[in-house]
Amino acid sequence: DIDECVAESHNCSFNETCFNIQGGFRCLSLECPENYRKSGDTRCERLPCNENKECQSLPLRITYYHLSFPTNIQVPTDIFRMGPSNAVPGDKIQLSIISGNQEGFFTTKKVNNHSGLVVMQRQITEPRDLLLTIQMRLSHHGTVNTFIAKLFIFVSA
Repeated sequence: DIDECVAESHNCSFNETCFNIQGGFRCLSLECPENYRKSGDTRCERLPCNENKECQSLPLRITYYHLSFPTNIQVPTDIFRMGPSNAVPGDKIQLSIISGNQEGFFTTKKVNNHSGLVVMQRQITEPRDLLLTIQMRLSHHGTVNTFIAKLFIFVSA
């Protein structure tokens, strides 16, 4: 594998980030949805809501991750762990895959009240690009906040 990103032999634009995968690369860009602002290279934070109830139900944070693996990796295998950055006793999380898993390659597994895993449960036998959206609902002293992880998964030969 040649790392086109390090070698600068890619054709990504100034607004895109080069991400190396086995046998190639992808040009990635981060656009935050409405009511969010970019806070770092891979994260969007919700803007203050004031009294807007609809806004208050939006996730507090959307974070983007890029994973790359070869086809036919042994399953089941844990590919991603998610939990609150500052867990305190009494916190509980609920992890779910809300999109991108139509073929059932992935599932979630609870580790404890503060941590969950995304598990590849079926082998991916052909190269492909997938986008999984993972939702974590954090219950903290009776308040529930939602966080989203967008997993760009690049499976190469």
